[in-house]
Amino acid sequence: GDLVGFASSITRRGVKLVQIPTSLLAQVDSSVGGKTAINSKYGKNLIGSFYQPNLVICDTSFLKTLKKRDFLSGFSEVIKYGILGDKEFFYWLEKNCKKILNLKDDEIVYSVKRSCEIKSRIVEKDEKEKGDRALLNLGHTFGHALEADTNYSDKLLHGEGVSIGCILALKFSNFLGLCSEYEINRVIKLYLKMGMKTKISDISNYNPSILNIVNIMYQDKKVNKGKLNLILLKEIGSAFIYKNVEKKQIINFLNKEFNF
Repeated sequence: GDLVGFASSITRRGVKLVQIPTSLLAQVDSSVGGKTAINSKYGKNLIGSFYQPNLVICDTSFLKTLKKRDFLSGFSEVIKYGILGDKEFFYWLEKNCKKILNLKDDEIVYSVKRSCEIKSRIVEKDEKEKGDRALLNLGHTFGHALEADTNYSDKLLHGEGVSIGCILALKFSNFLGLCSEYEINRVIKLYLKMGMKTKISDISNYNPSILNIVNIMYQDKKVNKGKLNLILLKEIGSAFIYKNVEKKQIINFLNKEFNF
C-alpha cells in the first residue's frame, strides 16, 4: 500500500488511488491518512509523500487469513490509538481482548472502525503533520530505531517495534516525572494478555547498542534543528508532544532502563 501510494503520487503528478488493505496493520494505520513512504538505510519511512487515496475498502474477513504474529503486529496500532487519545477505547480493549484474539466479528469490526475514526479525526486537523498529527507517532521513534537496527528483518515486525516503543515512551515519560508507573503497568498488562512484545529482550538474537539506537532516533523526521521531539504521555488517553529532548536524556534513560 505504501509503495503503490507513493508511486501513484509521483506518476503523472498524481493518479487515482484505491487502497484495499488486507492486513490489520494496513486497515487501521497505513492505508488511512495519506502518508505514503518507503524505508531507506538511514531510517524508516524517510522517502515518501502525502497523497490521499480516493477510496479505502477494509474487508475484515481478510484478517482471519493472517498468521497470529502478523495480526498482533497490527493490533499494536489499535492499542496505540487508545493510549494516545481515547481512554474509553483503551478500557474497552482491556475488557474485550479475549474476544478479539478469538477473531469475533463484532469486536474486530469495532476495533478497525474506531481506530480509523481516531486517526481520521487527527488527520483532518493536521494532514501534513505540522502539529497534532505527530501524536500518531507514539512509540514510533523508539520502535523505528529498533526496526532499523535489526535491518527491517523478520526479527522485528513493525507493530512489535511499536509495542516495545510505546512502553519505552511511557517509561521515558515516567523517567521525566510526567507519567505514573500505574499507567505503564496497565498498558503492559494489556500487551501481555494479547501475547505481544513489551521489551527489547523479547527480540530474539539481538544485542542492541545504545549509540546505534540513539543515532538512528536522531534521523527521525521529528528532529528539528538537531533537537528531537518525542510523543510522551501524562496518562492513558492523554499524549502530548515533548519538544527539544536532549540526547543525554535518552542515553541516561536507556542506560538506566536496560543496564547496557
